[in-house]
Amino acid sequence: MATTQNRFRLRRAVGAVVITTICSLVIALQGCSSSSKASTAPAQATNPPSGATVAGMTSPTVAPADLKLMKVQPDTGHSGDQITISGDGLPAGKQAELLWATSEGKYVTEVAPADVKYIDRSFQKKRISLGKAQVDAQGRLSGTFTIPDDYGETHDIYAVVDGGDVARGGFRIMREVTFTPTSGPVGTPINIKVTGMGVQSFESTMATLYDHHYMGMVTAVKTRGTATYQIRAAGPVGPHIVEVIGAATAVPYLNNWQSPTKNIPWEFRINFMVTEDKGAPPNTIDWPEASAVAQLAPDAPRTGRLTPDAGVKQGTMQPANGPILAHSTLSVSGLAPNTDMTLTWVTAAGSDVNGWGAADVPLTKAKTAADGSLKVDIEIPDGLGGWHVVKVLQGDKKVADAVYRIDRSFVAVAPKQVKQGEPFEVQVKGFGWTQVDNGVAVTYDNSYFGFACGFGTGGDITLKLMAAGAPGTHLIDLYPMIYQGARGLQGTAKPPWIYQMPFLTALKDFPALDLGYNLPIFRLAVEVVP
Repeated sequence: MATTQNRFRLRRAVGAVVITTICSLVIALQGCSSSSKASTAPAQATNPPSGATVAGMTSPTVAPADLKLMKVQPDTGHSGDQITISGDGLPAGKQAELLWATSEGKYVTEVAPADVKYIDRSFQKKRISLGKAQVDAQGRLSGTFTIPDDYGETHDIYAVVDGGDVARGGFRIMREVTFTPTSGPVGTPINIKVTGMGVQSFESTMATLYDHHYMGMVTAVKTRGTATYQIRAAGPVGPHIVEVIGAATAVPYLNNWQSPTKNIPWEFRINFMVTEDKGAPPNTIDWPEASAVAQLAPDAPRTGRLTPDAGVKQGTMQPANGPILAHSTLSVSGLAPNTDMTLTWVTAAGSDVNGWGAADVPLTKAKTAADGSLKVDIEIPDGLGGWHVVKVLQGDKKVADAVYRIDRSFVAVAPKQVKQGEPFEVQVKGFGWTQVDNGVAVTYDNSYFGFACGFGTGGDITLKLMAAGAPGTHLIDLYPMIYQGARGLQGTAKPPWIYQMPFLTALKDFPALDLGYNLPIFRLAVEVVP
């Protein structure tokens, strides 16, 4: 395999670079080997063109079967590639707009006062403009265009004249995976970038393996087919296999090469060299970028309050989010002057097993000022995380409320140094009660081995683990997960995901991000000693 500037890229394209398919496990045990090639000149990706979405477009003036065929050269490649589109027999002297057929991906969720249910992934078809080209007097068209950053697999390209489709061509975006670096000490972040993931079941999900151990799922629903994420180098000094492999229901599809979707590039791998063990790295928390977390309006639906009540003042909490036991100031204006108020905290009570619902917990009492304003310092309760509402009651009547989000927080890994076979604990706080924020999926040395839920314990997750493996550094990673989906297999066009799995791409692509949740990945470690 070739490397360039410590950057490893695997590319697959029709008639270009081919990576041989993986052998079956039986054949592998008999000594079957596979070879692969790596390109050394990565294509430069570009942003999609700024053309507007074509919404409510009129029906084509030409029947689809009678559309002229445009030639696209090349007809396969990657986002950012330059293509030439040509055609003839088109309306002479007219200007044609070239429209790229794509989809807008989103997660479908249902927000209720006491829960958020995950429903499905949704991809709505749309078109964007690649640019315009002039049809000459002989009815010929030719132009050079840039492939946008987009989902993988085949996209139709339409020539539109006077609001109607007159010709059609196509381009296939191929899947591509990049790993960097390819060596380093235990704990080294390995950056993985996947482009060209599609929108159908067997195109839209991949999985990552480390030394054939399942780590978690890779998605690119909101990120238009591009997934960027990190894992950490684990294990003893020496070579380790990192694989990104096709998946349909979140887990690897090992013999996809024998399936109806075998034409889709499905398996990419490198050998990562662990060079040394410098000891357990510091415990850290990786948070989503601010731009990835939806900034909800004060009256947007949340658990605890779907819509503001008529006549109820909307207050603010400053800061509007933070960990348990943090302090925030409630501010409200327009209330009755010099009046005693009672403050309550809306949370959830119950459990997944026995059922649950919204519940009010007393916070404190306060009195409004002479101008009807209220300003109160509140210590955030040690309890469930996620979205909460602070109610202001005048007697039994709610006169104001404000929203606050409890974020997850790290407590401890103890002991940090532990003998082989002896127990240690990992404790984290601030877990909620909905299907998208009540738990974490856990890996040990990049091997997924279970999930944990913090609903029934008031937002606390305490993992009681055993020090496994040889003496040295061992990594524990806690990933966001979907606890349960509301959609079943019967009567659906595609299989649902398997739930409680690590979302490796959760910092950029996860259902809770659109709902204003800020869910991190915990990167922890212990040192195992003899």
